[in-house]
Amino acid sequence: MRFLSAVVALSVTMTLVGAVAAQAQSPQAAPAATVGESFTLPSTVMGMERELNVLLPAGYADQPDRTWPVVYLLDGGQAQDFPVYANIAADLMAAGEMAEVIFVGVASMDRQNELTWRSADRRIIRQWPNHGQSDRFRRFLEQEVKPWVETNYRTGGDDAVLGESAAALFIIETFLSTPDLFDRYLAVSPSMWWDRGNLGADSAALLAGHSAADRQLLLTIADEGGEMQAGLDALLAALATAPPEGLIWSYEPRHDLTHSTIFLQMGPAFLRQAYPPQPQPR
Repeated sequence: MRFLSAVVALSVTMTLVGAVAAQAQSPQAAPAATVGESFTLPSTVMGMERELNVLLPAGYADQPDRTWPVVYLLDGGQAQDFPVYANIAADLMAAGEMAEVIFVGVASMDRQNELTWRSADRRIIRQWPNHGQSDRFRRFLEQEVKPWVETNYRTGGDDAVLGESAAALFIIETFLSTPDLFDRYLAVSPSMWWDRGNLGADSAALLAGHSAADRQLLLTIADEGGEMQAGLDALLAALATAPPEGLIWSYEPRHDLTHSTIFLQMGPAFLRQAYPPQPQPR
């Protein structure tokens, strides 16, 4: 389940993803994938097998000399958001509403452990004693997931990461701390209340350390209010005051939506914005 605003009662459960036994050191296709292809990746960083899901663009097999951008969806298990978003992406591509991409779902297992940094807040420590390994999950993406995708598919060097709530918090932390990991950061209702809003408070100093590069950051939030909005507002103020050179960023609040409805509205909108349809050669 996703984090809600700090002013809302929180109830979080661990999503357990069934693993398919891996043979040798290479992921093997799972026999019952619902959408796209499902794989099991043996992870040294995480110390366990992890689920990856891949949906290829319709023309992939027929264009052996072409490369594609990659969109990485966090919480991207077959039992999580991948089936819905892979189908949405496929429909947008088929309708010519977005450029073709390789769509990769990265399943999460313990979201508080994998998507948050360690907090000194006693409330958080009591409620989620196992939280705080986002650095390890980031290394998993950098050292294992992305290299596997780039080895097995014809990628073009343009990567985006998409997620909501705690996953969006992880996306913003990644953008601020290791901006070179992705080219495009698509964050829907990030849980900026985490750790008493420290990420927003630290954002100006972190942005000051960014080198010039072409990057994109898309932000939105629902009717969260409270610490959720305050933490995001601090980030927005830092971006408005001193945006890194080369960064294209936008903020579209959707206070007409709720935490439970915004992802289905703004996730597709962000995909279209990040990867608009390309003109066809004459």
